[in-house]
Amino acid sequence: MIRATLRALLGACLAAAAPATMACAEVLRGEAVSVERNREAPGAGDNAGVQVLGAGWFRAATVTKVGGTTHDTTLTVELDGEPLVRATFAELRDGWRQVQSGALSITLRTEGNVSTLTVWYPDELKFRALANLRVDVAEAGVESVRVSAVLNKPAPHEHVPGSPAAVAGLPAFK
Repeated sequence: MIRATLRALLGACLAAAAPATMACAEVLRGEAVSVERNREAPGAGDNAGVQVLGAGWFRAATVTKVGGTTHDTTLTVELDGEPLVRATFAELRDGWRQVQSGALSITLRTEGNVSTLTVWYPDELKFRALANLRVDVAEAGVESVRVSAVLNKPAPHEHVPGSPAAVAGLPAFK
């Protein structure tokens, strides 16, 4: 009898808490943001890229390169200091080195002297403090590099994991 009463009480408590539990488990994202940077005539050894300070969600990045002789230009995507992707235009010219799966897509399309490298995550990746998209140009003859990224800000009521004091000091990216 006591066991049945305890089970019924536990079931009622779990049923009452279920909506609150579901609300905390939802993946909530704020508004979508596109970030772009254009760099005209970068020389060999130059760096073109985008840094985003603050918490958010990373979805995709595209680097469009015009010109270049050896295709020795590298895209590195880092979230919170952890490298996710490091790919060169030269490596991806080999179709076997490109990735297209349900979890990640890294592709390179070339038309004439314009090459477009795209990194896309269908399930957005969360970063807590810094998203860094670095493009290192190590070749001559590059006329321009355009870097763009698609991100989401955190929702206004979202709880960003980590120390509350550290998160409160971080700016919301724009």
